[in-house]
Amino acid sequence: MTASSNQPFFHPPIWDRGEAIDEAMMRFTIGEDWRMDRQLVPFDIEGSLAHAAGLARCSLLNQEDYESIQTGLNQLLVDWQAGKWTVEPGDEDVHSAVERRLIDLIGKAGSRLHTGRSRNDQVATDLLLWLRAATQELTQGIRQVLVAGQQLHRRFEAWPLPGYTHLRRAMPSTVGDWISAHCRAFEDSLLDLNGQSHRWRLCPLGSGAGYGVPLELDRQGVAEDLGFQGPEPVVSYPQHSRGRAELSFLTVVEGVALNLGKLAADLWLFSTEEFGFLELPVSMTTGSSLMPHKRNPDLIELIRANSRQICADREALKSILSDLPSGYHRDFQLIKPPLFRSHSTAVNMLELIARFLDKVEFRKKALDLASKDVKLAATEKLLQQAAAGQAFREAYRRESREFESEPPHNQEEGSD
Repeated sequence: MTASSNQPFFHPPIWDRGEAIDEAMMRFTIGEDWRMDRQLVPFDIEGSLAHAAGLARCSLLNQEDYESIQTGLNQLLVDWQAGKWTVEPGDEDVHSAVERRLIDLIGKAGSRLHTGRSRNDQVATDLLLWLRAATQELTQGIRQVLVAGQQLHRRFEAWPLPGYTHLRRAMPSTVGDWISAHCRAFEDSLLDLNGQSHRWRLCPLGSGAGYGVPLELDRQGVAEDLGFQGPEPVVSYPQHSRGRAELSFLTVVEGVALNLGKLAADLWLFSTEEFGFLELPVSMTTGSSLMPHKRNPDLIELIRANSRQICADREALKSILSDLPSGYHRDFQLIKPPLFRSHSTAVNMLELIARFLDKVEFRKKALDLASKDVKLAATEKLLQQAAAGQAFREAYRRESREFESEPPHNQEEGSD
């Protein structure tokens, strides 16, 4: 429905009691949730199929209604995948959208589906199912980067590259060592992701609004149907812990973003004329509207910037959860935007940086020239003298005097 019609923009909510509802209030409370909930459609239907099967096993749904609900939900999923419907601005949330369309499709039987559950345990379940899928997607993206990094290592493994501290030439290194360090960071992120699975081992369904459901439900069977180890035994915990699993996941995403930002910063720096160590892939650069000679590294600059945005999103999610009393609160609705946005951005950046690494070329001549800097050999020369029996500090002072003509550096005491 449009805002200009004589009807309110929103569909009658599932909690409607026939009383007047302030439209401005509904617009504000729905906000962008309808758009966020589009990502939850398949998981809400998956959870609803399992819930309906559990109701039927407990004789809370007769076989005819169960089969009708099952057929209707499967049809809704097919139609959604075909792009025939989605959550609309006038839908309060994905649960309302699915239930409304199910009733339109199969009639009165669809109104029996909500028996024994609340939207509170529904959305908690939907989000855990989403997190499981999101983790798999992020894992795949990290593996793409690792494959690209390993291929880059094979191509340029032994090529010299100055090692830097404080962004000043420090000791000899290689392109192979440089990319290996980045790969190790992504391997750590994979381990962090693997450690997330305990967050979705127990199913919230059957905990209701946060205090259980006074019906004999097959919670174990429903949990197993959805791939959980079992139901959450403490019925108040799914709402008490809302956002904790999401925050834990987003902390891992933040780590991935930090990896991407550091890699992007290196690629950006090494591609400047002042360094000249690598050639930007032409197909992954942009141009200037004024300066015809420019090839701009917009991709890696925006990866760097979006990595910071993901860090900000994690802080936003943490702030939403701070200092809330126990139980469900509508504040939890705002968990979704930073969570979904950060995940989508990270997956997109992983795919793009992998393609960038596949195409990047290092410049051997520039690397060889930079690596001939005599300062890079100073530490090895010092250690050889110490190994030959000279006192380390005496050799250190003698070696440092060779570079006294170098411009002084403002270094904090104790820095290396």
